[in-house]
Amino acid sequence: MKKIIFALIVIFISLNLHAQLENTKWKTTLQTDQAIDVIFNFSADTLDVTNAGDNSDIEAMNYNLADTVLTLRKLYGQSECDTAALGKYSYKINGNELWMKLISDDCEDRANVIRDIKLEKSE
Repeated sequence: MKKIIFALIVIFISLNLHAQLENTKWKTTLQTDQAIDVIFNFSADTLDVTNAGDNSDIEAMNYNLADTVLTLRKLYGQSECDTAALGKYSYKINGNELWMKLISDDCEDRANVIRDIKLEKSE
């Protein structure tokens, strides 16, 4: 009985963590060759990063949440990242702010851009 209750608690916590980002949009400015305003659009399991200026696609990634760790894997996009390269970032939501900080990333392009950023909730 204890195992069932523990399993239910773990499932509830996992679903609640995922729900924190699912169907939300966040905006920030990324420092690439030039500064670019972007929108991070989280759906059920996909993160789409788009140019806020012209709504063009920059990158699409699968994401996973576990505790305070966001794991990213490229589906397609402009970076030189391999689709097998995983990026792990700690994340924290504080009101209308989402903070992401690099833990490890197999893709240097992504790591250099997302390394330590603050995003603001968007509509």
